[in-house]
Amino acid sequence: MRVEMKAIGELRPADYNPRVSLKPGMPAYERLKRSLDEFELVQPLVWNEQTGHVVGGHQRLTLLQEAGHREVPVVVVSLSPEREKALNVALNNEQVAGQWDVEKLQDLLKDLIELPDFDETLTGFSEKEMNGLLLEPAPEFATGDDEGEAETRVTVTLKVDADDWGNVETELNDLLGQYEMDVHVRLPE
Repeated sequence: MRVEMKAIGELRPADYNPRVSLKPGMPAYERLKRSLDEFELVQPLVWNEQTGHVVGGHQRLTLLQEAGHREVPVVVVSLSPEREKALNVALNNEQVAGQWDVEKLQDLLKDLIELPDFDETLTGFSEKEMNGLLLEPAPEFATGDDEGEAETRVTVTLKVDADDWGNVETELNDLLGQYEMDVHVRLPE
């Protein structure tokens, strides 16, 4: 693996990148910004020397530019345009990353939140997501009785087999990262 420092001006975002561009105010944008502020860049961008395209790390590149960085570390690859696109999809494909082992994740999160002065937002999960992962009711859960809310909000009820819950929960958490919404979970007793 070849890692080099590259001037941000030399890095061309791939116009075919299928990821939704994050914007300030979006929950995922704010989480990534928080992570970069706290931990800095710990995963280099991926850059193709044949095309000059960023293959992986478009969102991080945007935030690093906004923060005033002039150079960033990149993993240099040398790929044809077709193989570059395949790698881009693989790097951004959540199916390739795998799913959470929910029990291990819950145990790990419980250990972390018991630490003094631990900021749970450093995990990338919102307070609502943490409550959902730890199966705790959200303290600010709204009943939907707010005046005018019925006209602007859609209520969805899902009934899921308990055996499927771990996989469904993972996908719901991904969805929650993209949109601001309230979720209420009731587990069988």
